[in-house]
Amino acid sequence: MAPLSSPPLQQLLGNIRILLNQRDPNNSFWSDQELINYLNDAVALYFLECVQANEGYFTTTADLNIVANTEAIDLPTDFFEAKNLWKKISNGFAPLYYMNTLTEGYSTQGGTANESYLPQYMFRKQQLIIRPTPNFSETAGLKIEYIQFPDTMVWGGDSLTNQISPVFKQLVGMYAVYKAKLKESMVNGGNMHSIPESNMAALYTAFKHALQRRSKGPTYVTPFNPEV
Repeated sequence: MAPLSSPPLQQLLGNIRILLNQRDPNNSFWSDQELINYLNDAVALYFLECVQANEGYFTTTADLNIVANTEAIDLPTDFFEAKNLWKKISNGFAPLYYMNTLTEGYSTQGGTANESYLPQYMFRKQQLIIRPTPNFSETAGLKIEYIQFPDTMVWGGDSLTNQISPVFKQLVGMYAVYKAKLKESMVNGGNMHSIPESNMAALYTAFKHALQRRSKGPTYVTPFNPEV
């Protein structure tokens, strides 16, 4: 018995074509590239829902180097959103704070390699900006915890990201089927997409309910009471 695993793109395409009843991509209303686009769209939407749950999905860490006389540090290529940024100190890591005001100046006094250098930070394009500018270099002087955007599947051997539970690979596939049948409805007239849309909605509901159970933390809801 084998554990559930994330399928490669070629297998996902095959599963979709079985449901569409057009197994031969050379004799099909939908090209492979079109279906691949739908699959990647599904992964992106899955990703956004996971991020909203704030339960650690698509979260990773990376070490960043401090370079003397340089305030801008390139972020990882898959960077989407920062969760924490720390400066390495002798006994661990100290948290750094986001520079969230537009009305204050900033010091140009360069920081030294001792533990007193705890800069503020902000973002500019795909770079992290730390101020004051350091006057020393330190390998892996910063550690960032961030939400990583999933890779795009391109080739048949590319796997569905392991950040997506194999249990919900059906949801990704059914979204692609729904988009394919929606195109058919729009091109040929009629309604060809209602059944896959209904199936996708049921899978999506199960997915949404499962997302926030990762931490097992209770959720308390305050009942509405107009008399209070």
